[in-house]
Amino acid sequence: MTRPPNARLTPLNFILVCFLAAILIFGSATAVFAGWLYPLGETREKTQFSEEHIQLKAPSDTGNRPPLIYEGGDLFLGSGNLYEGFETPWGAVWQPQLWVFATVRSAVYTFDDGVTDPSAEWGTRVDLYGNIQLTGTEKILIGFRPLDRNRPDRFTRVTFNDNRGDDKEEFNLDVRTLFFEGDLGSLFPGLDKAGVKPLDYGFTVGRQLLQYQEGILLNDEVDVVGLVRNNVRLPFVSNLRTSLVYGWNEIGRSNAEDNDAAKLIGFFNSIDTQVSTFSLDAVYIPDEEKNGDGYYLGLSAIQRIGHFNTAFRVNGSLADNADSAKVADGVLFSSEISYTPHRSDDIVYFNTFASVGNFTQAGREPVVGGPLGALGILFASPSLGNFGSELNSFADEVAGFALGYEAFWDNHRRSLTLEVAGRADISADNSFDALAVGFEFRQRLLQRLQLQVDAHRSFQESRDDGFGTRVELQYQF
Repeated sequence: MTRPPNARLTPLNFILVCFLAAILIFGSATAVFAGWLYPLGETREKTQFSEEHIQLKAPSDTGNRPPLIYEGGDLFLGSGNLYEGFETPWGAVWQPQLWVFATVRSAVYTFDDGVTDPSAEWGTRVDLYGNIQLTGTEKILIGFRPLDRNRPDRFTRVTFNDNRGDDKEEFNLDVRTLFFEGDLGSLFPGLDKAGVKPLDYGFTVGRQLLQYQEGILLNDEVDVVGLVRNNVRLPFVSNLRTSLVYGWNEIGRSNAEDNDAAKLIGFFNSIDTQVSTFSLDAVYIPDEEKNGDGYYLGLSAIQRIGHFNTAFRVNGSLADNADSAKVADGVLFSSEISYTPHRSDDIVYFNTFASVGNFTQAGREPVVGGPLGALGILFASPSLGNFGSELNSFADEVAGFALGYEAFWDNHRRSLTLEVAGRADISADNSFDALAVGFEFRQRLLQRLQLQVDAHRSFQESRDDGFGTRVELQYQF
């Protein structure tokens, strides 16, 4: 049921609220430096290495190693003698191990986007993996998500009202991950017995996650074959890692539809220098369907400036023909600035973004949301059921920010993130501004069990206010 629009947040009010939020945050920062509030999390009095001799604890005093679902061969992070393995006909020594592990997420949530009536669900997701480890560099990984079909409305769930459909049981054995990766020099050591030839090329083939520019440029599971060369030395460069990737199937376009008619050609580079780590990533998507071809480019620089951690990114998309839901012309500028208070592990962060045109990703999974998801918890999708991101995470002629504080206690077993975020349309044709406040609380309950509680409130132009709460249990085994 669609509700009538309710104009609540004008552009002037949006600017005013942002201004007041900035005063509140920076006022709190002033209080922090005055020693009234800062830091919120636990602190450490000693800030340098101790000269006192400290005896290491015996293995029996450090706690039990939690086993995986199944461990065949050497134990994962276990102790004791290693299996000697066997030599393959091509000269490599393999020490096969099979490790099976999983993560179960189950959450009860209610949400209201200000358009339809509030909805409430109980959704569950399982990520199940089997890892066949052959050597330190060669492995086969297979993964399933047996309780969902990779769409927000296709999770196994119980609905407490019918606003988003009925209960669903989405049991399946669809393979979501299946790839083999290795290193040519390690796989065929007989080709270079002296170890002096440049044969250390990594390679991979199969269905796997491609995530570049923190998921802003590309965030999708694709059937690919890839080749990577690491530790390339150049003048003024301490390390260059370069990769070539070709994808032929399971490419999710910006409209969240898998398109088997599309291919992916990617060239990805990470460059370490004395001052920054630079990334240069380029993707071309040829698509047999109409208005689907696209070119994508991502540039980033990550570094410390004084006491601040910073990341600056420029990502662009260019449609080969007319703009469409799959690909459109646009450039997204973003910055991330964070600071860790003295004597603590807390994090203060301020992220900003602005898009010119409609920036679209080279590929994305339907459940992960848009390119702004990496810039704040209020833009990020939990990738579980119909509960999406609190604020729209797509970048079509918008500008905005996320300002937050993350505090830690009990040796990182407990954390709390507080955030205020907003986005404003800068298009002359449309105007839809929104501001949201929210928190994310995490608490380790047992060795494998974590509790997470989220809540938010959003104030939206031409719509009712939105809200949402979520309580999730996550179990890893």
